[in-house]
Amino acid sequence: MFIGLLLAIVSGICFSNCFIPVRHIKKFAWENIWFIFSLFGVVIFPILVGGLTIPSMLGLYREIGWRMNLLVIAAGLLGGAGAVMYGLSLVRIGMAQVNGLGNGISVVVGAFVPLIIQHREAMRGRLGLSLLLGAMFGVLGVVICALAASQRDQESAYMDPEQQKGHSHAHTAFVGVLLAVGYGLTASIMNFGLAFADDYMKLARTHGTSEVFAANAFYIPMCFANFLSSSLYYGYLWKKNGTLAQFRGPKVLRYWLWCTLIAAIWFFGGMILYGWAMPWMKSYGPVVGWPVCLTASTLSCAVVEYCYGDWKGRPLRTLSFGLVALSTSIAVFGYVSWLIQIIA
Repeated sequence: MFIGLLLAIVSGICFSNCFIPVRHIKKFAWENIWFIFSLFGVVIFPILVGGLTIPSMLGLYREIGWRMNLLVIAAGLLGGAGAVMYGLSLVRIGMAQVNGLGNGISVVVGAFVPLIIQHREAMRGRLGLSLLLGAMFGVLGVVICALAASQRDQESAYMDPEQQKGHSHAHTAFVGVLLAVGYGLTASIMNFGLAFADDYMKLARTHGTSEVFAANAFYIPMCFANFLSSSLYYGYLWKKNGTLAQFRGPKVLRYWLWCTLIAAIWFFGGMILYGWAMPWMKSYGPVVGWPVCLTASTLSCAVVEYCYGDWKGRPLRTLSFGLVALSTSIAVFGYVSWLIQIIA
């Protein structure tokens, strides 16, 4: 159980901090960065890993049946919109605020829906109280971190100053907040899939796939659909902004390498490790793992942005309260993991 908790923490750190390189390639258009990241992170890497680790992969999807596959594909299409909103919000308000707002919403939706449906009996007694307390500290922490981010008055470090011309800082931040909320409402799709589409992982294991890569059987159809829906928006921006020509620019190889690195950290450090964490937590994986993952994500990216000098004065003081709440949340979920081991 504690190994699963540790894997969830590391996956959360990778999910958020993989986007740090965006600060250093701001001259490359947003749609180009996100297209390369999506191409590798949600198409090439999942299919490559699936082909290497899942025996008879096509047979597995035939065995699953068209209804479940279509359901997951539909979820992936919706998730593509969430990925776009995350990216647009990131460049406007930074990692800490988009993760703070989005993760706060996603903790409530992504953890408590599976809890209420799959483990309603756990809401009673010491375990239920501890789960509720851990989630409350997590939500409180991300809300305080978002408040701290809203107190800053400097421009986003993730957006080219040329792109910010014509818009006030307040307008840019407001749009970023709205997009972060939209991302938060759709961010739980992956966790719902792991909670309610367990047939993919079970079949993958019966086909000889190890626990480490079993979740990839679910990731492949979901992520591919995610890429298809988000690519429609990238294509629209290419036509609108004429930014497709940047792929013939002098620094394009450097940009491709940075974006591929982002995708590698996101998929192998985030997706793979989170899927690996689930079996260690037994049936409580999506309930405990998701809040821990998102809390670690928010906590770590706030620390990274502090090291970059993005946090000073009043916003930093507010941020420190949020980090204390997040740290408390992780400690409470550690206690929950111990309780589950006793119950099991």
